[in-house]
Amino acid sequence: MDKETFCAKLRIARQDAGLKQEHVAKHLNLPISAVSVMESGARKVDVFELEKLAELYDKPIEWFFHQHNPLYKRRWYDLDPILSEAVELLRKAPTKLQRSAAYGIIGFLKQGGFVDPDKQF
Repeated sequence: MDKETFCAKLRIARQDAGLKQEHVAKHLNLPISAVSVMESGARKVDVFELEKLAELYDKPIEWFFHQHNPLYKRRWYDLDPILSEAVELLRKAPTKLQRSAAYGIIGFLKQGGFVDPDKQF
């Protein structure tokens, strides 16, 4: 991935999160101009800043480096929009709800005979 693409992804992630550069600068404890030059590519982003940005933008760090080509699907659930949406919603749900949903899915698959009911995963 080239520098321009990475910097564009920084800007896209901020915009997707509905944040202004001022908010990001405050979160990073930097001047607003630092965010602007990061997004333009004139300033490097260190690993600690990227970690904070990923958390603020609610994106995994790999998102900033992955080419989001719709023809290329990295994960099994990316191949189906319903599965992709379900996994993304589950990821954002509270832990207690995630576990409840997981137990429900496991029960459904075991009772339906889709997996060995005695096998522990």
